[in-house]
Amino acid sequence: MPKRLWIAVAMMIALGAFLGAAPRRADAATGDNLRQFDAAVPACGVGTGLAFDGTRIYLSCWGSNVLERVDPADGSSLGAITISGATDLGAMAYDGGRDAIWACEDGSSVVMIDLGSLTASGSFSTTGCVDGLAYDGVDDTIWVSCDVCTTVYHYSISGTLINSFPLGSLLGGTGNSGIAVGGDTIYLANNGASQIYQCDKAITSCTLMSTFERRLEDLECDDVTFPGKNAIWSQDAYDRTLNAWEIPAGTCGIGGGASQGDVSPEPEEDDTDCLPGIPGLPCGSQSGGGDPGDYQPVATAEGGATPVVPTTEPPTVAPPPPAATPAPSGGRAGTITAPDTGTGDGTGGGSMGAWLLAVMVIAATGGSAVLVGRRIRR
Repeated sequence: MPKRLWIAVAMMIALGAFLGAAPRRADAATGDNLRQFDAAVPACGVGTGLAFDGTRIYLSCWGSNVLERVDPADGSSLGAITISGATDLGAMAYDGGRDAIWACEDGSSVVMIDLGSLTASGSFSTTGCVDGLAYDGVDDTIWVSCDVCTTVYHYSISGTLINSFPLGSLLGGTGNSGIAVGGDTIYLANNGASQIYQCDKAITSCTLMSTFERRLEDLECDDVTFPGKNAIWSQDAYDRTLNAWEIPAGTCGIGGGASQGDVSPEPEEDDTDCLPGIPGLPCGSQSGGGDPGDYQPVATAEGGATPVVPTTEPPTVAPPPPAATPAPSGGRAGTITAPDTGTGDGTGGGSMGAWLLAVMVIAATGGSAVLVGRRIRR
């Protein structure tokens, strides 16, 4: 291999390592308080029920069949609803598949509240569910615990006991109150110590997620209110102060399911030619067409047959290679086209690296080149 080509290869490897080490955005911290507000609803002596349907937060109050609804953005009231067939509502959980709320009635019975008819039905008995109840959308089941309970119970929606899980010292030696379920993870709160633990569903291993400032009663997952983040809502039993706590992304979605995460559609390519005289060079999906200033170079092999510097993502539409431009005497002719850099990580390393790499390759091979552009998709 010619000496100059060896030099070019070495330069490319070194620069690739540099670009790969570019800094990326750090994730926000699990356990951060994302939001706190006092719900604009009537006072309640003791309230341990919380449910979230993706738009509204529902709050229950002991000894009442009225559910208050508030806006998750600021706690403003969205009106109250009265549930027939219930008299004493405690812990709650939203069922996204049925558009219903599972609720603890009278301290130990589980009922399903139809949000269309505003009626409670399908009661079955448990050992206690007043401040711990979660709906599991993975297998269509219910998880419950009594007040500061040392055991968590798993039921079918018809009331058959599936299993029971003694907690022992898994929650720091205290009993359980709030429960939330998402995918293969169950979150358990010990309200006396104001902590939330993340556990596997066999409840054989639990990890302390964070210690909080407030007592923790009923819990409910939220993967829609805070873009790019998952949260758990909680409340104290003795006030109407609600808190949203950050949890690991992708772990807990609304309605008893796993979080779907952020899914952004890929932008469609525009077939409009960006540069006059170079057909097949798309401008991308942004309005206003292409801007010749939005181009970056990267070297291709002599004659355009094989790329010297691979791009991080193959272009959607590759233009036909232009004819090589005659070089000044003493050099070689080549063509420089820009890579499709994709969306990048926001550090700007790709832009600088592409230009620098092109210059390095040209210098190392002792040639010259003509620049043509390819639009960067953002």
